[in-house]
Amino acid sequence: MRGRTRLPGRLPDTVTAWLARGVIVFLYVPIVVVVVLSFNDSDVTYKWAGFSTRWYGVLAQDTDLLAALRVSAEVGLISATLATAGGLFAAMGMGRLGPRGRAVFSGSLFLPLVIPEIVLGVALLSVFGTLKASLGLTTLVLGHLVVTLPYAALIVLGAHRALDPALDEAAADLGCGAWQRFRLVTVPLLKQALLASWLLCFTISFGNIVMSTFTSGVGTTTLPLRVYSLLKTGLTPEINALGTLLVLFTFVIILGAGLRQMRRVLIGDGTD
Repeated sequence: MRGRTRLPGRLPDTVTAWLARGVIVFLYVPIVVVVVLSFNDSDVTYKWAGFSTRWYGVLAQDTDLLAALRVSAEVGLISATLATAGGLFAAMGMGRLGPRGRAVFSGSLFLPLVIPEIVLGVALLSVFGTLKASLGLTTLVLGHLVVTLPYAALIVLGAHRALDPALDEAAADLGCGAWQRFRLVTVPLLKQALLASWLLCFTISFGNIVMSTFTSGVGTTTLPLRVYSLLKTGLTPEINALGTLLVLFTFVIILGAGLRQMRRVLIGDGTD
């Protein structure tokens, strides 16, 4: 009887395990394919013609693609930093509001999450046209800031609500001013949330294409827009080489963060 009662319980676990494996395969097989095809000697991505690294040399000489990569990196760095700082100040300000003020403020802050991004892009383009502002790096950063700020606020707000208010009060009792409490208490306690917010905002900004279409100008073509434009002439393994380098860069960052976290857990590093 015990064996019969356990079988129905094992079936959902088995199905769930296989579904999890299927999801992992679905997520990582395209990445593996990109890495493999980056070493393809063929001029097309769908035909294997032997192992070669020549597309990495072609990538190093493609000034247009590297310029687009530089623009995406600059916009991602600036917008992620501004969004994280804005999310921090929004979380701190929301904690000082009453229930009604908090509801109104959070509703207006998180509204871009439910509005289609193409609508936001058209609205921003109309505003820039009304102000007669030339499209460039500034408008591109402002557009990405509209997209990334709600995500940063969500992450930082959740971490800020988990803080013990007694810590700030204790710092004030010890003679710390508002700036000292912010710099020595609030920011260190929210360091992990701020880092997570920055990385997420940078990722969203770096891969954004909808908002970039409406807010970019001459000389500020981002990498996604450049890759999208190459679809008209056909993609080459050069794009796979660039994707492989980006995957490697991301893997190094994740590995470094994981090793640092493991070091803290194993030896009790208290530097954070």
